[in-house]
Amino acid sequence: MSRSAASRFDGTVMLVTGSAERAGARIALGFAEAGATVYLNHVGQATQAAATIDAAKEAGYGDRVSVIEADITDAAAGAAMVDRIVSEQGRLDLLLHNASTFRPVPFLQLTEGEFDSSIGVNLRGPFFLSQAAGRVMTAQGSGRILAILGNSLSEVWPDLVPHIVGKTGLGRLMEQLAVTLSPAVQCNSIAPTQFFRSDDGVNDALRIARGEKPVSDGAASLTTEPVLTTQIKGNVLRETSIEDVIDVLMFLADAPASVNGVTIRIDGGRVHI
Repeated sequence: MSRSAASRFDGTVMLVTGSAERAGARIALGFAEAGATVYLNHVGQATQAAATIDAAKEAGYGDRVSVIEADITDAAAGAAMVDRIVSEQGRLDLLLHNASTFRPVPFLQLTEGEFDSSIGVNLRGPFFLSQAAGRVMTAQGSGRILAILGNSLSEVWPDLVPHIVGKTGLGRLMEQLAVTLSPAVQCNSIAPTQFFRSDDGVNDALRIARGEKPVSDGAASLTTEPVLTTQIKGNVLRETSIEDVIDVLMFLADAPASVNGVTIRIDGGRVHI
């Protein structure tokens, strides 16, 4: 039975990591607009989270969005976050691993601290948070865990090695959990190319250094449209948008249960170049 867009996820309780602002906030608000009860996770971004709550209130669904602060790299803090959501809502239906670190550092200059920070956010945190959520979802008999991997699976970025390793590991974790937590929990990933501009231009600068020519339409915000095209090796490809990402995440959030352990690329075909 089809449902209207505003009620598509009625009754769904969702946690989005790293969602106080920017892409995470847009994704969280998209699901809240579609009826989900959404928890915005952040660390030390109370001001940004408050602005996102205000945007939800202005749009008319502020009662479906809450803020929850926790450092996902701390397994105990992640478990406590899941426990709080369950105590308030009685369940947890959807976990989205969105939190990420992105700090370019040449490989030969990397420190242990920089490595641990990146792996902590991109892999260790999601590992134990999935464990906490998996226990709840298995007990309640259903649930979905989704992860945003980016283009780490198919591309090499020499100044982002820990990030690439962490996100690649996260993809394999989702594949492992698709079987480990079956049949109650479905675990899937998406692998979009860049779909949100960085405020400092680092993302675009790295892409240009690789020989890409992204066509930008301005700085990012909660409402800005992303670039439209990029040129790679003489080929002009459609660029990924935040709307593309939200659409595919929503598909995976209520896809048939047999759609499990997959990664959907959202890259305009760049993986084939």
